[in-house]
Amino acid sequence: MNLSQIYNKSPSFISIWKITWPIIIANLTLPIVTATDTAVMGREQSSTFIAAIALGGIVFNIIYFSLNFLRMSTTGLVSQEKGRKNEEEIKKIIRLTLSIAIAIGFLIICSSYPLIEIAKILISGSEQAEHLMSEYIFYRSFASPATLMNMVFLGVFIGIGSAKFAMFQLVSISILNAILSIVFVLHFSLGVFGVALGTVIAQWAGCLLSIFMLIRIINYEHINFKTFFKFNFYSDKKFYSIFNISKDLFIRTLCIVFGEFILINNAAKLNMNSLAVIQIYIVLLGFVAYILDAFAHSAETLLGQSIGNKDKSTSLVVIFKTFIFSLLLAIVLSILIFLIGFNIFEIFTSLDVILNECKKLFPYLLLLPIISVWAFMLDGFFVGAAKSKPMRNSTLLAFCVFIILNYFIMLINPNIQYLWLSYLIFLLLRGVFLSFYFNSLFVYDN
Repeated sequence: MNLSQIYNKSPSFISIWKITWPIIIANLTLPIVTATDTAVMGREQSSTFIAAIALGGIVFNIIYFSLNFLRMSTTGLVSQEKGRKNEEEIKKIIRLTLSIAIAIGFLIICSSYPLIEIAKILISGSEQAEHLMSEYIFYRSFASPATLMNMVFLGVFIGIGSAKFAMFQLVSISILNAILSIVFVLHFSLGVFGVALGTVIAQWAGCLLSIFMLIRIINYEHINFKTFFKFNFYSDKKFYSIFNISKDLFIRTLCIVFGEFILINNAAKLNMNSLAVIQIYIVLLGFVAYILDAFAHSAETLLGQSIGNKDKSTSLVVIFKTFIFSLLLAIVLSILIFLIGFNIFEIFTSLDVILNECKKLFPYLLLLPIISVWAFMLDGFFVGAAKSKPMRNSTLLAFCVFIILNYFIMLINPNIQYLWLSYLIFLLLRGVFLSFYFNSLFVYDN
């Protein structure tokens, strides 16, 4: 296929953009909740309230990021069945993954007290901050079943290609959560409990909204509890295939979580200023990831459907067009960061000593979108293909290299520039190592 044939073959760049832009909008609303919670806690009499929300937020970020395999595995499997036009199989996948999600969610609720004790051991804070953090974790844990089910629904919407429903779900939950936090804290003076309660109500409301949207795009003859949930889900034939995919994605995600933890921990060993700088750069990485991941989600949808249909030529077109789109966006982001310049750091701090350290790493920040886009997009391709082992193996290998680099950096020349550079290498190697498995995308499992 020459470039002209690729350009003219479906899906078009316009159809890809129609799937992508709602996800970009939705992803950009996600930081609203954290920003609102921090702002309303800042109205309290002590900074301890902000610290409590931050510490409790870390716990749930780790839990939910580690369990994001529920979203990814659902997307891959649903998109392939969509390509095969097999709606009954899609219903079975939804039922199974929702059952797994709600089971894990209630397990988190039942484990809230041990979780609090583990958090106290691993996360340092004042006595009052730890007390408020414990309160926050306990009450927010009641949102866990809904949060995990919303991950599944999001995976379904992306897999089917209903990007606007995905956007509506994420935006609705974020805005409702922010409004409830403001009302409960500023009007009813509920403090940390109010912030947690806002999250619980928003997530369960989002779950009900997702069910309503789901029955609009999938034809269910009867709607009852058994339509969406199965008590003995572990006996389902497909459970083991989902379990194997989820297990691989969980290991891959743990490597990413611990990679970030090692980076933060080593920065803290240098000094608190270095830790602050690394935290700012991680936040900026998050914004870059939110934007670039939108094209990865588009790739998951379109590639999964073409692979489900065993259409290799369309699969190659999807890979080419979504990657070109994402690479162009990565270049635009780098140019935008360059134009904003050092002003970008003043959003986060006014301290000269931290600003000066941030400026030293600025060249690496310019490279961040272009370096990270390879890993993000290849992840999208392999999620769409439901090929989890290459994702696990490549991330494990990149993580091993990252650990070795950090060991020698801390041993020979502890330096914040080298630490951040090692993390960029980790991001780059995830993409490089995963590219070695590229041909496996077209080895069809059935």
